[in-house]
Amino acid sequence: MDPLLMVDHFVMTGPTFEPHLHAGISAVTALFEDSTGDFLNRDTLGRDVALKPGDLYWLAAASGAAHEERPATGARVHALQIFVNLPARLKAEPARALHVRAADVPVLKGRGHRVRVVLGRSGGIDGVGGTPEEMTLLDGFLEPGGLFVHALPEGRQAWIYAVSGRPSVRWGDDERILPEGTALAIGCAPGTDLVLEAAEHSHFVLMAARPIREPFVKRGPLVMSTAADVERTLAGYTRGEFGRVPA
Repeated sequence: MDPLLMVDHFVMTGPTFEPHLHAGISAVTALFEDSTGDFLNRDTLGRDVALKPGDLYWLAAASGAAHEERPATGARVHALQIFVNLPARLKAEPARALHVRAADVPVLKGRGHRVRVVLGRSGGIDGVGGTPEEMTLLDGFLEPGGLFVHALPEGRQAWIYAVSGRPSVRWGDDERILPEGTALAIGCAPGTDLVLEAAEHSHFVLMAARPIREPFVKRGPLVMSTAADVERTLAGYTRGEFGRVPA
């Protein structure tokens, strides 16, 4: 999955986590369009944002940032929480954030498919840029008999997740069917086409990026190059060096 560390597919209807620290990674929240109500995001960058269905919020925590996300009263949030590793050269950078609004996401429509190009590029369409490292994130829907092709550039790896349905993925001479709730990682290779098809209504997410291939030390939501870096970051958080989450 490199550079992905973890992907959590969740539905949240009430507060779940207290404000908490991230470091050495990007913590990414990708809301699906069938969410209802707002997802309230507060972080030590001073952001206090009401995320809407279809939005994405990318917190590049880097040297350290704390945040809290919770549904507004009456909301039902359906989303992915994605932890993306940062290369060692970026882990000490100041934290920053990117908010992609659903209204700004271009959509590809074709043979039985509708695909939101949330980040990166697909089918000649550019989504939003500005992530720490190049990243493609597609939120796609296939009708029965639908087909969608994504050209995976040389040197990238792909991760494909079946949110619902049973999409199939074909690349070269290989093919896999993904039952709902399962994922597939495709390693680096010369540029190749990823062909997604479905015999029933299916919803998938495709992410692609260059792998980092560096050692790291992970302690919960902190992923640093060394154990000493982890301890230093935790000590700085205790001293209040990363600011305060807005009240």
